[in-house]
Order: sequence, then structure tokens, then C-alpha cells
Amino acid sequence: MNLRQLEVFQAVLQTGNMSAAARLLCITPSAVSKAVAHTELQLGYRLFNRSPAGLTPTPEAQVLATESTGIYRQLDALKRTARNLATSDSGDVRLGAIPSITHEFLPRLLQHHAEQHPQVGVEVRTIHQDQMTQALLTRSVDFCLGFYKHPHPQIASDLLVSGRLYLAVATSVWARAPRAASPGARLAQVPVIRLVGDDPMRQAIDDIAHRLGSPAGPGIQVQTSRLALELVRRGMGWTVVDFLTAKGLDPAQMVAQELHELAPMSLYSYHARAFPPGLQATRMLGMLPALLHEALQPNPKATRR
Repeated sequence: MNLRQLEVFQAVLQTGNMSAAARLLCITPSAVSKAVAHTELQLGYRLFNRSPAGLTPTPEAQVLATESTGIYRQLDALKRTARNLATSDSGDVRLGAIPSITHEFLPRLLQHHAEQHPQVGVEVRTIHQDQMTQALLTRSVDFCLGFYKHPHPQIASDLLVSGRLYLAVATSVWARAPRAASPGARLAQVPVIRLVGDDPMRQAIDDIAHRLGSPAGPGIQVQTSRLALELVRRGMGWTVVDFLTAKGLDPAQMVAQELHELAPMSLYSYHARAFPPGLQATRMLGMLPALLHEALQPNPKATRR
């Protein structure tokens, strides 16, 4: 099966229809039909069962689809890279980032990138840490942003910046809390908003809750730091946030206490070792150090409490 046959095969798999596959490939339906028939003749078995409802893959085609999908994605990535190299002013970038980065820092990066490279398309996917391996290895994204070094041996981790974790609580709750020797101890009787799944904040929240002797009970557990922070803003408890999120909090509504007892956390960019970022992705990555430095500057509106 050559590359053209592979393209036709994948197009028919995706659409289940000769005419739709033809539109996808910008060729005629008869060309698609001939390509499929020629491929079947070469292979010695049918790839699709024909019916009035459309085309359905045979068991043999399903096996081929499993093996060929990765090759097809690599071919698509090669085409994108070739387009990116054709001119320095156009192309596209696909990136993935965990929710807290997507909400707190990424808009700054996207705005700056759009101002510098208006002809470059950008696709952003908000994904969790456990989804990054597949996204990178299948070339669904060019690079990812997340906290902590990636454990997968085929994923490269490049350190961008490190910072402290913060305990976040509503200003109203903080004001009512009894004074104590340490800031955290003031919240010993305040509920904690915990995280489920593999969010990087989960272990940090559990560690602080254990040290404070937080109230036992089922409490509230959510999947994202973003939702946890909204519950905290409503005065329902406290949680732990990263340094980028802490810098973006409104001091009139929220108090952020630096947690010196916990090790700093680091922000990394990730990419598949076998597929280094292309030209446009490399340019975007090059913007990160300066923008992160700017984002982490002290907030003049913040007040000590």
C-alpha cells in the first residue's frame, strides 16, 4: 500500500462514503473508487463491504486501520512541517496545557504570539497530565505545558520556571479565622476542597490538610483546580494553587499564603523525543521565558494580610 492508497483508505474509513472521501481529498468519486479497487486487487481481499447505507470496513480493513493510523498521522505531520518551512510568516501550532495554565497564563502567551505572528494558526487543547503522553506521541499536539517533569521515557521535559505553592482562601473566611502561630493553622477548622485524579495539586493539598488536622469527613472533591478555586471564592473552604494562579488572584476577594513547608513546583514544556517541535512551535516556546518572568512580577495591587 503506497501513500496515496493510504490516504484514500483513511478518507473512506473516516467518511464511510466514496463521494465524501472524494471531497475530503479534492478528487473525483471515481478516482476514489478506482484507488480502493486497485488496492483490494493488490492485497487480495476486500477492504469495504458495500451497501445502500454506505461502506463499512471488513475485519481485514479494521486490522489495517489500527496499523496505518499512526503512519497517516506522521504523514499529516510531515505535510504540516513542510508547510511551516515554506514561509516563516505562516503555518500552525498545536499545543496542549493543563487547565490551570490554560486559564491563568495561556491568554497572555496567545495574545503576544498573535501580535508577533498574525498569519500563524494556533490550536489549543486543554488536557490533563495523563492525556499528554498520547497527545504527544500521536502528534495531536506539537508540545504541552504542565507541572513537574514528565515520567514517560519518550517524552522530553524542558524546565521553564519554578515557584512556590500557595494556600488560597476567601478574604471573608480568612478574616473570620482565629489568629494562630502560623497562617495555615488559622484554617485548621476550615473545610478543604480536595482534588481527584492525577492533578499535580492533589498531593500538596492532602499534605497540608494532614498537617493542619483538617476536619474529617467526605467533604468536596473536584477534578480541576479551577473549580476548586471557584468554591473557595464562594467561602466554602481552602485549597492549594500554583504560583501562576496565585499571582492572578484578586486580593480583594482572595488571600494567597505562600507555603514554605512544601517544595517548589516547576513548569515544564513537553515534546515527543521522536518529534521535536517545528519552526512555529519553537518560536512560540521561545516567547515563554520572558512572558513567564513578566507574569510572576509582584502584583502592585496585592496587599499583605
